[in-house]
Amino acid sequence: MNIITRFAPSPTGYLHLGNIRVALYSWLFARKSKGKFFLRIEDTDIKRCNKKYIDNILYLLDWLGLYWDNKIYFQSENIDLYNYYIDILLKNNLAYKCYCNCERLIEVRKKCIFNNKKPKYDGYCRNKNLNYKNSKYVIRYKNFIKGNVKFNDLIFGNLNIKNKELDDFVIRRSNGLPTYNFCVVIDDNNMLITHIIRGSEHLNNTPKQINLLKSLNFKIPKYIHLPIILDKFKKKLSKRNNSFNVNNFINNGYLPQTLINYLLKLGINNNNLEVNDIKKLINIFNFNYINKSPCIINKKKIILINKYYINNISYNNLIYYIKPFFLKKKININNINNLYEIFFIILNRIYFLYEIVDFYILINRNFKLDLNILNKFNLNLDIITKYFIKKFNNLNLWSIQNIKYIIKNYINNNNLKSKYVYSFLRYILIGYKYGIDLFKLIFILKKEKVLLKLNNFYRI
Repeated sequence: MNIITRFAPSPTGYLHLGNIRVALYSWLFARKSKGKFFLRIEDTDIKRCNKKYIDNILYLLDWLGLYWDNKIYFQSENIDLYNYYIDILLKNNLAYKCYCNCERLIEVRKKCIFNNKKPKYDGYCRNKNLNYKNSKYVIRYKNFIKGNVKFNDLIFGNLNIKNKELDDFVIRRSNGLPTYNFCVVIDDNNMLITHIIRGSEHLNNTPKQINLLKSLNFKIPKYIHLPIILDKFKKKLSKRNNSFNVNNFINNGYLPQTLINYLLKLGINNNNLEVNDIKKLINIFNFNYINKSPCIINKKKIILINKYYINNISYNNLIYYIKPFFLKKKININNINNLYEIFFIILNRIYFLYEIVDFYILINRNFKLDLNILNKFNLNLDIITKYFIKKFNNLNLWSIQNIKYIIKNYINNNNLKSKYVYSFLRYILIGYKYGIDLFKLIFILKKEKVLLKLNNFYRI
């Protein structure tokens, strides 16, 4: 069998981690099976869909390295196709026009709830073959009354739902646009999708869609429903809640490897599963490892994973990912002559990419020295400054080891306290008494800038 999966987001908001997990798992399964991975944009909700969300979907998939096959499918381009199949259902008495207004539907729902029954349409228009002119109506699918819907989910196992629990759901709205449950059936068949991978919140839709597939004599695909992801308050992730918006992770300095690593391990029983490069994941990916229980996001764990990948990424790849952060600050990364030294010094200390930019700005900012702070060092600052100007100026090999030797030798020979000398030098170099290791700081500032700072202070 030629495996074909799809990622089918609706452009009604920015994607969250749950959406991206579906895309990742669908991509991995297709690639492992030497199959195809398609992208479909479900954009029939005209009021809520927006091009900026479509653009962002494409950007996120590119950022993660989840490249799709063939052209992008847009549901909005298939309205005629949907109507063609709706007409077939109407002709074969498998769908019908429903003229029930909102007030009546509300009353039906209230009655069901009052009688402790599952809220659903009561079939009032089902067999009446109504055709009122100039009246609004919807098209409902005439669901099976008897029998069961049986299917095997690769994670949740064998499922069995009685048809009498399902209602005659709407397949075309009164505005003439088809609904989600109908469009996906037509699209999945038209795209030859063999495996549908999506969140477990769609489990209730699956029996409806299987019945539609049967009515249209379409082939029924395999279903894989991923356990739902919850936040720390055990609430379902939502596009309306920006807490786990993937754009926020990017803007806050996370690497794509971090999210891929975390999402692959989320809810998986195999704790030994190691994640490095996404291409290596293809061979080890397996749905058998996934737990059925809901997953609760651990933000602290994501941060620790991000620290690991920042600390282990190649410098060339790192430059690619930090460029946007420098651009936001209107800094041309190509003009930075000590970038690799900064990487070497700071990578094992940071958790987010933006911290690299913050550190660069810190050591290159303009600042004024506070005389009140300088007077508290209890040192002969002029003599100290003059000494280091001379020693650093004569230093041929600018290395951490040589810088350390000069400073420590002076402290020992003059019986001074290290913390005062370190604080003083750090203060005149970056305007802060505490922070990064002094020897590393002097090394990455480089000889010219250090001498400039020392000479400027000496002239005060």
